[in-house]
Amino acid sequence: MVVFPQDSMRSDLERLWRACFDDSQEYVKYFFDNRYVPENCLVYLDESVRRPVAMLHLLDTAISEDGGLAAAQYLYAACTREDFRRQGVMGELIDTAVKLGQSRGLKYTVTVPAESRLFRYYQKHGFHRCFKVRMVYMSRSDLLFLCKNSREVPGTPRETMMKLGEVYAFRRNMLVDRDGYVHWEPTAFRYAVGCHENDGGHVITLAYNGDFGYAFCREEDDTVAVSEFIVKEHFAPALIRRILQSYPKAQRFIFRLPICDTFFEKFGEKLDFAMICRNDGKNPVYMTTLEGIRTPYFGLPLD
Repeated sequence: MVVFPQDSMRSDLERLWRACFDDSQEYVKYFFDNRYVPENCLVYLDESVRRPVAMLHLLDTAISEDGGLAAAQYLYAACTREDFRRQGVMGELIDTAVKLGQSRGLKYTVTVPAESRLFRYYQKHGFHRCFKVRMVYMSRSDLLFLCKNSREVPGTPRETMMKLGEVYAFRRNMLVDRDGYVHWEPTAFRYAVGCHENDGGHVITLAYNGDFGYAFCREEDDTVAVSEFIVKEHFAPALIRRILQSYPKAQRFIFRLPICDTFFEKFGEKLDFAMICRNDGKNPVYMTTLEGIRTPYFGLPLD
């Protein structure tokens, strides 16, 4: 039975999340304190005890299309209790979510499959491969060599405590004109930053003479994962140097980049990352046929 959760179910949903995902209690609480909206959550109830055994959340977003923004929803944190899996429970939740989006006048539903095998699963429910990323793996010496042999702005860029509003505006200006850009409004962007920082990450910003750049970075052991790197090509070496300075002990770096990024275009591999579904059941042909640097980009997925 698929329903919206009652207020009394929040603690059950938090326990379900922690049972299904490797997230800390603090991380889960942060989501439910800041992004959880009962009418944007669907749960499957075990009717014998009236408790949720599966759930998914629907976060408001929009997608750049034909010079405007098409209303959409992000299907997030979909999970099922282990003893209820492989019984069609999640499929029923997903199908209900798409129908709900259609009834609310939203054109698209997007999602990021947690594992590569799930791409086929979502395809069975009307989703199409759409959003790609470029994954680049480099050593510290690789990055130093790359920066040394790249043209960059003269002078000495300085790290700056850019306000979140400035980072948001820069991100939007860099990406919003590209069809297939998943747009987060300011409150959602602030949440993504807070979520990243609460999980041990940092947002490194850099500014010099009108140029800006930023990177979402998280260090674990000797590796730094950069989950978003937005900068103009000529300013990329300066931002990379700032990252290297910020993590002096790190020896390995993993960049997850938009396909439109030109600084790293000769490196790494392109991978399927996220999927799209038209809520009216039609094939999203336009979105799925954008190629090259026009490939749709889905950043800050809260993974």
